[in-house]
Amino acid sequence: MNCPKCGQEISRRRKRCEICGQDISVYERLVYISNSYYNKGLEKARVRDLSGAIDMLKKSLEINKENTDARNLLGLVYFEMGEVVAALSEWVISQNFQPQDNDADYFLKKVQSDTVAFDGMNQTIKKFNIALVNAKRQDDDLAILQLKRVISQNPKFVRALLLLALIYMKNCEYEKARRCLVRVQKIDVANVTALRYLEEIRLNTQPGGQTTQEGNKEFEESSFSSQIVPVTSYREEKPNFMAFITFFLGILIGVAVIYFMAVPNIRQSIKEDYNKKERNYSAVISAKDVEISTLKSNIRILETKIEDLERIIRREEGYTLIDYEPYIDLMYAYQEYLKQEAPTVEQTENLLYDAKNLDMTDMTDLSAVALYEDMIAVLENKAGTLYFEEAVLLYGNNNMEGALPLLEQAYYYTPDNAEVVYHLARTCHELGDLFRAKDFYEMILEKHQYSTRYQEAETYLGYVTEALKNVTPTPVVTE
Repeated sequence: MNCPKCGQEISRRRKRCEICGQDISVYERLVYISNSYYNKGLEKARVRDLSGAIDMLKKSLEINKENTDARNLLGLVYFEMGEVVAALSEWVISQNFQPQDNDADYFLKKVQSDTVAFDGMNQTIKKFNIALVNAKRQDDDLAILQLKRVISQNPKFVRALLLLALIYMKNCEYEKARRCLVRVQKIDVANVTALRYLEEIRLNTQPGGQTTQEGNKEFEESSFSSQIVPVTSYREEKPNFMAFITFFLGILIGVAVIYFMAVPNIRQSIKEDYNKKERNYSAVISAKDVEISTLKSNIRILETKIEDLERIIRREEGYTLIDYEPYIDLMYAYQEYLKQEAPTVEQTENLLYDAKNLDMTDMTDLSAVALYEDMIAVLENKAGTLYFEEAVLLYGNNNMEGALPLLEQAYYYTPDNAEVVYHLARTCHELGDLFRAKDFYEMILEKHQYSTRYQEAETYLGYVTEALKNVTPTPVVTE
């Protein structure tokens, strides 16, 4: 295990870093929780519950974004569902956190080696976007034709199968829609959207009997209804007073002792029964809340996609095809950057400039947008670190004038780094800029209470405050 602060390797028996003194007990707990979510995601992926696996793996990465095993598995799940861009993004980010002995290297080489297949997958994404626009325009025949081509090139593209099933349901072709949804379930057995569509088909076909007996049987098997088990009546146990009467026979205080022993037992029994019923009701309410939350989430996703499509349609006559190629080129450039052992400040800022100038307004893949934002954060942190390292060398040689602009650049990229703020305060202090030094010292005391520089900042702030008392304030000139 490596220290989250300085990156030095730490023995698992240690609870504190021997280099920087950082307490890693909380970090160990976070790593354990992240791994437990990864194990749950792996179990769901093995039984092809890909939607559930994505939820578990995302939770794992929210707790520990450096869990490369979870990130690689998430990329595999995305790739299995036909989401090639999201899968490549996950593997590229994984290489950033673990450049050596990473399975993501094998996955990326495997995809890049077969350029024909990769280009075909990229084309399926473009064709799917065209079909989505046609479906919005009510041109169902053309949308169905394009979706069939997409599915023939990428049979596991879940979103294409769901859209095709939705168009069939709109045209009352329930049997064709059901076959598409069955294919989705073979890929992702617990896909919430597919299950909801199947239930809708069952409700629409049940009264008229339009489906076959085999189809009706499958609809009945996929139904969520189940028998309600009646709750058995509660019978309160009667306390056995004979034991107490026999034990305290002839003793006047026995009556009081029996009272104080029997009443708490009765109250405890009633309390346990109440808590049991409360847990049952809470479980039912939680299940309903999860179902409502899932439906609301699907509604928000659909509304977002509709807004994106409407923005594309309004921008010009016809439509502009959403192209993933600039995004993928940026990811490959980022991958080459990560392979360098010692990237320079200029390389980091150039890549950061290209990333910030990439137009992501038409990107419909929310996971790709999230990974793009994560890449921006990593590059900014790297640029701040490189500027800070150069500044520290000048600072150590007492070259404060040369260190100040580098520290300001480091603060621009990493304003939350306590070490950067402290060295910036000390540099301003040494150069005689007491007002700025005071502001930076106060910033450490307010925002970095747990920093190792807290005591030093507090001491130097006292010196600066005392020195400022002898400084005559500059009068303000009024017109």
